[in-house]
Amino acid sequence: MFRHLTTFALAGLFTLGTTSAMAAPTERSAEQFAETHFESIVLDHIEGDDPSNYHLTESRTISFGPLHEVMMAAQSCYSPDDACTFVSSKEYVSAVLQDGEPRNVIGTYEQEPGVFAFSTLGYGDELAVALADVSGTLVHSARDNAWFDYDGETLTALTTDAKRVIAGDTTTLEMYQKLLVETHSNDQGSAEDGLVGGAGNAQTTEPTSYRMLGLALLAGLPIGYLLYRRRGKR
Repeated sequence: MFRHLTTFALAGLFTLGTTSAMAAPTERSAEQFAETHFESIVLDHIEGDDPSNYHLTESRTISFGPLHEVMMAAQSCYSPDDACTFVSSKEYVSAVLQDGEPRNVIGTYEQEPGVFAFSTLGYGDELAVALADVSGTLVHSARDNAWFDYDGETLTALTTDAKRVIAGDTTTLEMYQKLLVETHSNDQGSAEDGLVGGAGNAQTTEPTSYRMLGLALLAGLPIGYLLYRRRGKR
């Protein structure tokens, strides 16, 4: 379940351990960070690495789509007795356009209150294309890497993974909550089944664990980006 996330987590921890004294570019708002740093970050990746790794070419004609706040399911969504709502993940993303075509997604996140830093140049070209059609709230399920457009009643799948999760193109908020409750219940059952002889306390996969892992990964990315820039400018 965590195979891909674990790989990046280990890389992030290594980076943090070796560069703890380094500072990363930050701004006071997501919009300010995007305006100040997004273009230089993308150009650094084009010039310092194989741009095809990021669904890019060597063209320097770069622009960006609107900046979207990324929302995620609140803790209440995992209880059948509570109303499901969405809360901020503290990340903001925008489509990277190269020669006018959506190629990838770049993001910034609130590292601490009022301080924004680089989060990722990733998520892929499928989401980059889909972001142009987002008219409501952008919702992300980190567990499944599923992206949705939420209009207040209905969630519309934006990516293939999202369609797989809800087994279709759209679902209601009520049905989405039922899915989350069922998935969380299955996670708890799997953890309990894994205990040897039934002894000890079950280590359940709480929804907050995905959130904490995501925040840990985001914390390591700005420092990793600085290492990347150092390598590219040697």
